[in-house]
Amino acid sequence: MRGENKDRRPDIRKRIERLKSLPTLPSVVAKISRMVESADTSAEEMGKVISTDQALAAKVLQLINSPIYGFPGRISSVTHGVVLLGFNVIKSLVLTASVFQIMIEQMRGLWEHSIACAAISARLGRRFPSLDPEEVSTAGLLHDLGKVVISSQLPEEYQEIVACAEKGKRFFIDCEEEILGTNHAKIIRWVVKDWNFPITLVEPILYHHSPGLSRNAPLQTAIVHFADILVKAWGYGFSGDIYVPSLDARAWSRLGFSEKELKDIVMEAKEEVDSVNTFDLV
Repeated sequence: MRGENKDRRPDIRKRIERLKSLPTLPSVVAKISRMVESADTSAEEMGKVISTDQALAAKVLQLINSPIYGFPGRISSVTHGVVLLGFNVIKSLVLTASVFQIMIEQMRGLWEHSIACAAISARLGRRFPSLDPEEVSTAGLLHDLGKVVISSQLPEEYQEIVACAEKGKRFFIDCEEEILGTNHAKIIRWVVKDWNFPITLVEPILYHHSPGLSRNAPLQTAIVHFADILVKAWGYGFSGDIYVPSLDARAWSRLGFSEKELKDIVMEAKEEVDSVNTFDLV
């Protein structure tokens, strides 16, 4: 059975790769992608391009002003948001804006899980001066992007996976491997290959279940891995797992938190998650 599913991988990959762009206006997205790569692009120019799509601009502003990023005061313009978050974070929000709407409408538990992960990732990221906490937060927000891709591109297989995890009381990722021959983390490499996401954003998404494999962003990946497990342990939202996976020892060692720091982090994280618990993207 497992071997047969491995043989299906080329077909699975073709169907996944048909998802060239998640937002509704790919021309805007393509233009933003080109602008990010140009050293001559200004925040004002990028803000203007995003604002040509009112619905997209509204979603981006909602995310910028959400408790996920925690900016004091209201951010009223996309341009100001670009300045605060940076080109790569804004581009990732634009590229995946419709993913959040799918979560809200069809995968509510996954949305709640994802925004909680984002909030905790941001809080942890601020403890390390070398990191960009907004980018780490975005990685936490997008870490289960592959589940939305599977649900939208492979709906029948997705339902099989859900049933396998629920009835068999198994980890969601193990059921994905059995049914698809791959999993939601691995397929991100197929989806974002043309999106030019920075490696510091891709690796935490790609390796959040196996942080030891991260070579370019091991600290960011360890943070998202830890946040994912912490949220599952608390039962915020539902990502598909009825059990809490084990914390990777190397990831925990890399974070280097003392017992006292851990207690402080848990208290801070609970406050952070409570602040985002009522946030909706509508």
